[in-house]
Amino acid sequence: MPKPKNFYDSPAVTYWISSGGGLQKYQGFSYKRRDPLFGLVIAGDDPEEEIAIADQVRQDLGDPDDTFQLEAETTRWGVRRLTMRLLEDPKSFETGDWEGKDPFNFQANTVMVSAACEQPHWAADPVTSAWTLSSGTSGSTSSFAHPGNPGDIAVFPRWTLNAPGQWTLPDLSFGQEIDFQRTPGADTNLMFPVVALLAGEDVEVDTNTDKPFILTVAGGLGPWMRSNGREMIYPVAPYTPPFSTTVSVTGATAGVAATIEVDRWYSRPFGMSL
Repeated sequence: MPKPKNFYDSPAVTYWISSGGGLQKYQGFSYKRRDPLFGLVIAGDDPEEEIAIADQVRQDLGDPDDTFQLEAETTRWGVRRLTMRLLEDPKSFETGDWEGKDPFNFQANTVMVSAACEQPHWAADPVTSAWTLSSGTSGSTSSFAHPGNPGDIAVFPRWTLNAPGQWTLPDLSFGQEIDFQRTPGADTNLMFPVVALLAGEDVEVDTNTDKPFILTVAGGLGPWMRSNGREMIYPVAPYTPPFSTTVSVTGATAGVAATIEVDRWYSRPFGMSL
């Protein structure tokens, strides 16, 4: 239905403090939970079909423990999805000339959906890239194909690393040092040495601070406990084109690989992209 709310731009709040001169000084911003409110028009060729469709829609919405997605598809910007859950029960058969009556009397009805998104941005499919140590026990590449970030929202890479070996990964600042209380320009080419992995300790490294940093694929917390709380710092800044970077490993065996997965987040279901 027309006029959905909280559907397009990602919601944000700004922070300000009073200065000594009576002005308000901007301090920054953060994204808020997105609470979409939208209406669905459900119709069928006859009342029986309409009721069957309405029932399937209600089952697909689930309850607040379940998540569902809206999908936006455009020729120019592809497919993006917004993942949400019910904020409250959907409102059906309540208003309008043909609402509030037995739905079997008509072949259409509306459902108002009030939802909430833990991750408030529209998301396209993530992009991956990998490098494999073809021989020997150590090696490096300066041409690792980093997917970059064409969207307008900073994204946090995930790495999958094979064991054994000690990997060194890029943790480039993309000019974001001030946002992380670091010296401007200091981390342009920052590299992060991952804790040495023992045989069988294949790991997933998630740079998103809302997630555990290191998880062992086969189970166990050994690598995380040995890392002494060290974590990577930087997300990939908005509007970063793909680029080449360096990945290396020592103390490994031939065939180990490093794979990066980078999400695609956007504030809108269309546009806002390189």
